[in-house]
Amino acid sequence: MNDTLRYIIAGALIFLIIILQPVYLEWLGYDASPASNESSGVVDSENINFPVPGKSAKPSFETKPGEMAANVYSKESFITIVTPMYTATLTNNSGGSFVNYFLTGENSDKLKYLGGYDDGGLFQPDIPVSLIINSEENCMPCLADYDDNDDRYNFLNQPFTLLNFSNQRDTIYLDYGSVELKYALQDASGRTIINKTVSFSADKYINEHLYEINYDILEGSNNLELLWYGGLRPTEEKEDEDVTYGSGIISQAGEIEDMQSTDPEEIITREVYKGQTDWVAIRTKYFMSAIIAENSGKYATLSGYNTEFGHRKHTPLYHASIGYPLDVSTISSSIYLGPLDVDFLSQTGATLEASMNWGFAPIRPISKGVLWVLKFMHNKLNLNYGLVLLLFALLVRLITGPLTKKSYESSQNMQKIQPEIKKMQAKYKGNPQRLNKETMALYKKHKVNPLGGCLPIMLQMPLLWALFMVFRTTIEFRGAPFMLWISDLSKPDVVFTLPFSIPVYGDGVAILPLVMGATLMLTMHMSSATMDKSQKPVMYFMNVFFILLFNTFPSGLNLYYTAYNMLSFFQQRSIKNKLANQ
Repeated sequence: MNDTLRYIIAGALIFLIIILQPVYLEWLGYDASPASNESSGVVDSENINFPVPGKSAKPSFETKPGEMAANVYSKESFITIVTPMYTATLTNNSGGSFVNYFLTGENSDKLKYLGGYDDGGLFQPDIPVSLIINSEENCMPCLADYDDNDDRYNFLNQPFTLLNFSNQRDTIYLDYGSVELKYALQDASGRTIINKTVSFSADKYINEHLYEINYDILEGSNNLELLWYGGLRPTEEKEDEDVTYGSGIISQAGEIEDMQSTDPEEIITREVYKGQTDWVAIRTKYFMSAIIAENSGKYATLSGYNTEFGHRKHTPLYHASIGYPLDVSTISSSIYLGPLDVDFLSQTGATLEASMNWGFAPIRPISKGVLWVLKFMHNKLNLNYGLVLLLFALLVRLITGPLTKKSYESSQNMQKIQPEIKKMQAKYKGNPQRLNKETMALYKKHKVNPLGGCLPIMLQMPLLWALFMVFRTTIEFRGAPFMLWISDLSKPDVVFTLPFSIPVYGDGVAILPLVMGATLMLTMHMSSATMDKSQKPVMYFMNVFFILLFNTFPSGLNLYYTAYNMLSFFQQRSIKNKLANQ
């Protein structure tokens, strides 16, 4: 198979990867300072709009006569937990519901968690990532029941009493170990209706929420749900990234279902998934909130709505809950609120890693293997991720080197017998069967495999796809700098923006795709020495096409591919010189 055809096949396959990526994702189904005691830090209503289409949540449960909590006369208060990994602020409403949550990280991880939206809905590159939208409409988490007649949730959001810390103490610094917050909801006669304990660890993104329900607190209800209502705050500067990768997810007996909205006009209806539920989650591109059931629920729900957030015209917010029978006396759950990082997700003991996009089934093991190797090099060798990618390119080049050598030799041998093939084509022009027989005999005589040139490309395609998935959906490269103008390996290395957009290319001018195109041109030029002049325009077209296509790719992927092409060029030059001297 000649070089031109191989380039066309490679280009077509990569093009299909990019074009089919949105289809594949669809097929998967898949702020500033902590609040004080005087202010809840509610988002500026002029910039952010949070109405639920048609219906809004009721403020509290319809409780039985005489059981309305005496705590309704209490004021809302806040407490902040400061750890090396995050800063969380909770309200005593609902017995400890998040109103702010900032990721800070430790050491080199800090760069992953820089860049997010402030309360005005503006992206700020130098502020910590905030995961909570602080609105009076939200509860994260709380007990609730769903009113089918009114088509809305009723929240148990009365102020609880914080028992083991004074309300005057509004900040707890937790450098190591763990801390418990104990809340209680009492009725007018002093009976404790609900005890709730919230536990935090200094070194984990998991917090435990234990509800002990002493009385039947509902009147005329059919269900009791542990609910996360209000979604997650957007985190990425480009609106389409949060929309494309964001979703609500449930796990029941190992099976994953999800809900996703990519149309701003879409009405997201509430879906009920009956069956034993292990966890429910809401994710953005790089972050997740998840409710993990210690005692499995009997059903799960996903719902949500599309809204605006600051200057963003489309922000889908998802709600997720786990349903329990009304006679339940204890609800024990873990809340994971943090990055989509396999190391932290595995600490939960659940299967939250299943929420990550690893690619099609045959690709998933390769994607996981690639990520493991990259993280190993970064952590064990203490290397910058840019250097890790260069080293990984060398490793892949060493592994695929023998295949490339055979491919190049096969290509050269095919070129040598081209005159004989043309003679046979002229001789047996009217006899295709004889032509095929004689051609195969010629291949056998010269020990040429017509598909040998394609084999290395076909074998490398799963690796290329796996790399694409890793760079697009894992947090390791978020905010990771390399050198000079490359400040974030998860984004294109754009140096300036055009006043217009070019189809496929976009409106940003990135340097690495141009360098990658130059290295690809060197490799193609070496392979084209024996190519017909009529075939060379195709080669040049493919080179320009790759530059256009890769311009919007993460700079980390372009860095890897550039290094890989350079190594390929030097290997092919070495092989060519050896063959010339034989």
